[in-house]
Amino acid sequence: MTAISKPEGQQFRATEHAGGPWSPDMLQGSATTALMTRDIDRLATESGFAVRRLTFDLWRPAGLRVFQTTTELLRDGRKAKTAQVRLMDGETEIARCTALLTAPSGESPVDPFARPATIDKTPETGAAPAAFAQKWSRYFQNVSVRLIEGALEKPGPAAAWMRLDAPLVEGEPNTPLLQAVQAADFSSGVAQIVDMRNWTFINPEISLYFFRPPESEWILIRAATRVGTNGAGLTMATLSDLKGPFAEVMQAMSFERRDAERAQAS
Repeated sequence: MTAISKPEGQQFRATEHAGGPWSPDMLQGSATTALMTRDIDRLATESGFAVRRLTFDLWRPAGLRVFQTTTELLRDGRKAKTAQVRLMDGETEIARCTALLTAPSGESPVDPFARPATIDKTPETGAAPAAFAQKWSRYFQNVSVRLIEGALEKPGPAAAWMRLDAPLVEGEPNTPLLQAVQAADFSSGVAQIVDMRNWTFINPEISLYFFRPPESEWILIRAATRVGTNGAGLTMATLSDLKGPFAEVMQAMSFERRDAERAQAS
């Protein structure tokens, strides 16, 4: 299977399978965040620290070109580390990830107020989305999807298992952390609440907060979106693996009515 990107020395060339939903010639957000996560994943493995927060600022749209990442350790503490990864298109910074990692302690306390854990349906019991929904983007066509609640083609909250089947980088396995991050970018799509013929929406950032590491390639997104004023919105999602929840996601949303609808409304 063709990879999402191919290594060229210390750089990565996006393939046609990296194309996003707004244009097949523009990089999918999941590919952007996952490429930066790759560096954080390696830092966590080498240091023995756990990834606790990942915040991605998506600054500019990116074409299917050659990219490179640069990593800087902003704080190297005994109990916490802060790292920064920049995704570069030549001299232009496309996106940035700020990561918090913490040292593991011996044990965790028992939460006496925790609700009993609910058991989600497994990916095998879920339903594939409508064929046209799977064609949202070239990238999304490489993602296996199994819906257990709601539908991708209809507005409203939903829950879907996702797994990137193509290698993000040719010759490398997709780690559970990488699978979690690439899936998280679809939270706003899973929980879309508007008719996309009339509205566009973007998420210029996304943050993930982990309370344990993900442990499987299948990631469940259970998402919902709220709308505020002046086009502002917020998507919130819980990520689970086959053992249960492991992270919470927040995406700042920006909605805009399509030009044809503006003209009609005026």
